Amino acid sequence: MRITLVTPCYNAARFIAETIESVLAQDVPDLEYLVLDGGSKDGTADVIRRYESRLAWWISEPDSGQTNALNRGLKRATGDVLGFLNADDVLAPGALRAVLDAFEKDAGAELAVGEVEWIDAGSRPVGTKHSGSIANLAEALDIYRVWWGQRQFVQPEVFFRRSLWARVGAFDENYHLAFDYDYWVRCFQAGARVAKVPRPLVHFRLHDAQKSVAAEEAANEIRAIVRKTLDTDPPIPRSLRRRIEAQLSYDHYQLGRESWAGRPRPSFAAALLRHPGWIFSPEVRARLQSACQRRFFHAKDASSQS
Repeated sequence: MRITLVTPCYNAARFIAETIESVLAQDVPDLEYLVLDGGSKDGTADVIRRYESRLAWWISEPDSGQTNALNRGLKRATGDVLGFLNADDVLAPGALRAVLDAFEKDAGAELAVGEVEWIDAGSRPVGTKHSGSIANLAEALDIYRVWWGQRQFVQPEVFFRRSLWARVGAFDENYHLAFDYDYWVRCFQAGARVAKVPRPLVHFRLHDAQKSVAAEEAANEIRAIVRKTLDTDPPIPRSLRRRIEAQLSYDHYQLGRESWAGRPRPSFAAALLRHPGWIFSPEVRARLQSACQRRFFHAKDASSQS
């Protein structure tokens, strides 16, 4: 079984050699490794060139971003199993062998999800490992309890069959930060089943320059993806849909994104009257409960002083 790995990069000279070496050291007989550099100005291409005899293909030319580079690379891929690795991350020893074993043991699985260990800029371990835990579309859309509840897929820990890629299509290049989340949602919409790989597959590097630190922008893209998916009337429990709808609407209020016909944003109480569905949001119910408790103790204090 052939496995194809794609690494998109731009100005990655600081880390790209360690990334490439971690891939080329994998103990799999049929590895196809593609590296796409977006025309870096820091010598990244010179580093990649040192390994070109061991790469299936590489290129250094301007592109329109990471998602575009990944689509270009995966379009050339010939592997039965596909994955992609950031230019600052490092595959764990034996990772690709473990992925192939998981797919060979479970012929019906189309996604293989392992674990991630965090490292810092100096490749030193940081904190505990992470294991993505999502099994279906309902869990993928439940961003408040699942995705943002520390059960999210960290992109390099996920691999997928080429047949799934052919069925689901390319990454959506309209998303800059959450294109991978959008893709996993679409995979679950297509009926993909997950095989768990109970071991670390990648060392995910945490450093100030990485794109994923733009948390607010990524969260906004994720909300937009959930909203888009809900508009297709997905087959999820009605209670879950009500809760997600309520929280999305409340988020828009909190972030000041809802139009109020040119008038100042109303108070929480006035907005709640306009959006009674917010009551399905746990955050709103907690806010109401806290307000009731404050009023109760205020009334109790006033009574004791009279």
